[in-house]
Amino acid sequence: MKRLEHTERRPRRRAPRGDRSAFTLVELLVTISIIATLGAISITTVRSSVETARQAQTETTIAKIDSVLTSIYERYQYLRLDMSDLPNNISGEERARQRIYRMRDLMRRDLPCSPEELATDSQRVGETSTPLQQSYRAAVANSDGLGDNYNAELLYLVVTNADPEARAGFSDRDVADTDGNGLLEFVDGWGRPICWMRWAPGLESSDRQPALPLDPANAELDADPFDPLGVGNGWFLVPYVFSAGPDGEYGLIAPTATDVVEMNDPFTSTLVNWANGDYDLIPGCPNGDKTHKDNIDNHTLVR
Repeated sequence: MKRLEHTERRPRRRAPRGDRSAFTLVELLVTISIIATLGAISITTVRSSVETARQAQTETTIAKIDSVLTSIYERYQYLRLDMSDLPNNISGEERARQRIYRMRDLMRRDLPCSPEELATDSQRVGETSTPLQQSYRAAVANSDGLGDNYNAELLYLVVTNADPEARAGFSDRDVADTDGNGLLEFVDGWGRPICWMRWAPGLESSDRQPALPLDPANAELDADPFDPLGVGNGWFLVPYVFSAGPDGEYGLIAPTATDVVEMNDPFTSTLVNWANGDYDLIPGCPNGDKTHKDNIDNHTLVR
């Protein structure tokens, strides 16, 4: 028989506590710093992406509104008007001038920007309200009345009533009732109302109409498509649609006599208070305020 040799098992030595693998305080702080830096970069990237998406959504919504308004606006160039009340011996030039004034007055009633325009039938004696004006009044009567965002509410009513098929082109995120009065407004990517002006003379910058000085009588005015014969005192204007942009500041002022209220009305040849009767909607502030610079509008979006 083979001799079995007894092999003595030696007990395993436990590693001293000081030899156990672990993070040092410095390594832990460095790791935390790296994680915090990566987190900050991620948050910044996400916020930037969200802001970019909001701006893109705003541009898309305004572009759609602009398309509808442009179509509505152009209809009036070729609309037939009843001129039977004019004298038979009136000159052709005066007849053309009267047509321009009546057309602009019709647009003021059909495309109101302020409660005053919605409430007034016409600047001409004996003129009654139009069907579109009546539809706006009915919508206001069925709600709690025009709210704080009345200009944006009127824009929505104009777009959806003057062109009933237009509403299908807007998604639910393009529309909201921000002041809770039962009347909807178009909203931008930040959920704020989108405003407008039917006529916007004196804009600080525009790629679609001339930048006019405060005294248009001394300016070389562009041709007015509503005045092909050049018999009126108008100039080329298109609707102005705008969002407050990322900072939420519309950057608008209430004009004074030294700003733009004493402008020669291009559509009636009289001195009037501008801004369509609403003194909160003069963009391009001559008082030096530049908070409107980040506004998103159809005059720079559509070139």
